[in-house]
Amino acid sequence: MTQFVIGVDGGGSKTDAVILNEYGEVLGRGHSRSSNYHLVGIDGTRKALLEAMQKAAVNASVDLLHASAVVWALAGAGRPADVRLLENLQSEVLPRTPGKVVTDAVAALVGGVGVHRGIVLIAGTGMIVYGENGAEISARAGGWGYIIDQGNGYHLVREALQAVARAADGSEPPTRLRQRLLDTLHLKNVSDLVYWLYAPNRQVAEVAALAPVVLAEAETRDPMATAIIAQAADALAANVEAVARRLGFNGKTTFPLVLVGGLLAASKFYRQVTLQSIHTRLPGARPQFPHHSAAVGAGFLALEMLGKPMTLSADEPITVEESWASERNNVLTRDLDLRTTPELVGLMHVEDCRAVAAVRPNLPAIARTIDAIAARMEKGGRLIYVGAGTSGRLGVLDASECPPTFNTPPEQVVGVIAGGQTALTSSVEEAEDDADAGANAIAELNIGEKDSVVGIAASGRTPYVIGALKEARRRSALTVALTCNLPAPLAQMADFVIAPLVGPEVIGGSTRL
Repeated sequence: MTQFVIGVDGGGSKTDAVILNEYGEVLGRGHSRSSNYHLVGIDGTRKALLEAMQKAAVNASVDLLHASAVVWALAGAGRPADVRLLENLQSEVLPRTPGKVVTDAVAALVGGVGVHRGIVLIAGTGMIVYGENGAEISARAGGWGYIIDQGNGYHLVREALQAVARAADGSEPPTRLRQRLLDTLHLKNVSDLVYWLYAPNRQVAEVAALAPVVLAEAETRDPMATAIIAQAADALAANVEAVARRLGFNGKTTFPLVLVGGLLAASKFYRQVTLQSIHTRLPGARPQFPHHSAAVGAGFLALEMLGKPMTLSADEPITVEESWASERNNVLTRDLDLRTTPELVGLMHVEDCRAVAAVRPNLPAIARTIDAIAARMEKGGRLIYVGAGTSGRLGVLDASECPPTFNTPPEQVVGVIAGGQTALTSSVEEAEDDADAGANAIAELNIGEKDSVVGIAASGRTPYVIGALKEARRRSALTVALTCNLPAPLAQMADFVIAPLVGPEVIGGSTRL
């Protein structure tokens, strides 16, 4: 008899099973409903798993009880208590078959790249991010369930329903989401949404199935829908960044990023917005679609239990614009000329909110920088801002406000701008390319070890600012980089780095936006 293994991928919407031979070839497939026991209960899980496996066995003309190994990759199996419960169920269903239970994300990664290195982002009804850097190093984020997680289908719809309710109450502007949701559900009034949503048998997957409505309205420029999608994409990106950091994938370290789940597969728009946010944080991410399904990935893990190597694969990465994040084209602003004034104002507000949110991860770095600068100022040191163009003007503006606001001497906080006083009111953009001029400006101020120099450059690579920081370091001054890109040359030479990664500007190259 041909040796075979069973691989199962069970999620919040459906369950897929495969039968693989010893060479990793698919002999049969089977499908059933959700097997997430948090949603359907343990009896529902048992029925769904058995149905999918039995269909696969019939399709492959094999007897389930003769399997050499089985791996269940299940949503809702991310914690020890869950795993123990599901392993007991597995032993009852297949008592003589060696097996194990893992999360669906583990199998999605293995099926996606065929190796134990990379990150998988799953966004469908639910969401989770999982990654490995070798078989012994793993990390995960998300997977807390449909109520807590962000960026998944249920989250998009929940936010949309809340927006519709607030608009109906008059506490927020109206949104086209109202009519689109009512039309989709064949309802007449907003109040009817309450009866639909809280119906006794309403399933999570039914709510999440409305996500395409939200995505469609965002793509057609509804401000509220756009805000929901932007926030959700940023939440997914933040989870990917958290996993990458724990795996040691920092800076420009390249790694495969497998995109899985109905939202990312079906919506090119949502995929682009999400990848833009991810690439802002992790330029080394190489996104790709999975080479094999998560069910096949579970089968590969079952073969690995038998000592058989997995089938290695590597798809071509999805094309991502290679440039500094703040200077790439913004996915959300490619059609500015087609937008109405309310749509333009709404979009600007969305991007403003994203910029403010990008500051939050930097709060510890900002606090440390303040303490370090304050300690030097107590000893008589000065604070010097250096920048070019809009960045320089912002530094000069802050310095000019310190005497009237904090009663500081005018010489204690100073703003230096490439091109000098003329650049405050007129564009002298070529001045930003002169690194020697930046160094000379620091030398003319006779900067010393008690002083602090803050280099401001959205791109993190402005020669004038780099020249100034190099000279400040040579003179033993405290150096700070304020940039919107990482990794960046400016950040690599500074004692402290403040980097709100805001992503592409509304209009490329316009720091003031």
